[in-house]
Amino acid sequence: MITPPAILSSRGVCAALLATLVACGSPGAGKIAFVGGSLFDGTGAPPVLDAVVIVAGDRIEAVGPPDLVSVPRGAQEVRVDGKWIIPGLIDAHVHAERWMMSRFLAYGVTTVRDAGGAAPAIYLLRDSVSLRVIAGPTMYISGPVIDGAPATRSDAVEVRSARQARRAVDEIVLANAQQAKISSKLTRTLLTPLMDEATTLNTPVMAHLGKVDAVTAARLGVRSIEHLTGVVEASVANPGPLIDAHDDYYRGWTLVGRAWAELDSAVLDRTARRLASSGIAMVPTLVLHEAFSRLDDPGYARRLDLSGVPADVQRAWGVPRLITRAGLTPGVVVALRRGRSNQNRFLRLFMRAGGLVGAGTDTPQPLLAPGASLHEELALLVQAGLSPEQALLAATRENARLLGADSLGVVQPGKLADFVVTNSSPLADIRNTSAVYMVVSRGAIYRPEDLKQGW
Repeated sequence: MITPPAILSSRGVCAALLATLVACGSPGAGKIAFVGGSLFDGTGAPPVLDAVVIVAGDRIEAVGPPDLVSVPRGAQEVRVDGKWIIPGLIDAHVHAERWMMSRFLAYGVTTVRDAGGAAPAIYLLRDSVSLRVIAGPTMYISGPVIDGAPATRSDAVEVRSARQARRAVDEIVLANAQQAKISSKLTRTLLTPLMDEATTLNTPVMAHLGKVDAVTAARLGVRSIEHLTGVVEASVANPGPLIDAHDDYYRGWTLVGRAWAELDSAVLDRTARRLASSGIAMVPTLVLHEAFSRLDDPGYARRLDLSGVPADVQRAWGVPRLITRAGLTPGVVVALRRGRSNQNRFLRLFMRAGGLVGAGTDTPQPLLAPGASLHEELALLVQAGLSPEQALLAATRENARLLGADSLGVVQPGKLADFVVTNSSPLADIRNTSAVYMVVSRGAIYRPEDLKQGW
């Protein structure tokens, strides 16, 4: 039997009216309510027990205790009783590659600040994640590293003149990069015009220093210092030999690493105060310093979670070759380890003076696994003297400040729905950040065990 068109039309109208009435009667349709967990919202406020977090699309709609925030009728309810909700973690120093994306999410990293990658691959990766072609953290990219000659990285933009330095900044701005990254061979002569161009174009600059000391970089307007580079050069009476050593990347790194051990507290305090007063931020990547000082210790590697690093990547690290290339003799390694205590002391003094400390890793450098290494960094920050809350804020609110991203780093209404559900309290033990139960990235829910199946 063929139904007359008029009847079809009336049925269609009735169905549409019914759908409208159902939607009107379900204010929570399409929303997700996370209920029952203890919330650390990243603002510095006390935790909210038995919290309710309402997510609508990719944004947080409401947050609070159950007597102030009710679950709207029709919302999907996700019970997280006995667990903790924290802001999505931000790794402020990575060199991102496609294989890392699901690894970051599995460990609760919902945003990364890329510190330099090959063009156009890094731009394509950012766009693929942004368009949800692949699952991964939101990417704030630098484009290719900008370096002096000869550049340390083969994929870097090598500059030899003020004109080339300005052009390098122009090119990354045209590619819609969020910041520029400079490396150790860039001299003050080249950094000055580069910073002038970056300031004109309102582009923050992150710096792995070598030929420029940290105080000079801060004076020129650099936004953040990576790996604590330039601090020793700003602290010693004669930085010339250290600056000259950066003609060779590893010689400069190891010589400065050894020099850390020779700095006294008064000198460190003076440098920390000068840098903190300038407004420059520090992304110390303690996990990089720790790994480099322990490359000769097989037991250290065995204690790390490298389960997310493919076998071919681990082979490419070439740790034995690196030990030889970097000249890591037993005496050098001992000196590097001695210097670690002064790096920790400097961070405490810098924070006490009001400086901003962000959390980053430099993954995938040897022994630095995407996602897992950020949890190691948080533990090292606590060992350095930060409280668990301060360390957690470094990877959330403070990193968001570093990025200039007011939609990230906190769990509040109107912000991006990026947060992590952990099994235990990270305020009781910072290593509990690694006990990830669930990850919410731009409103989408991910389970670590599901992401790991694709590795």
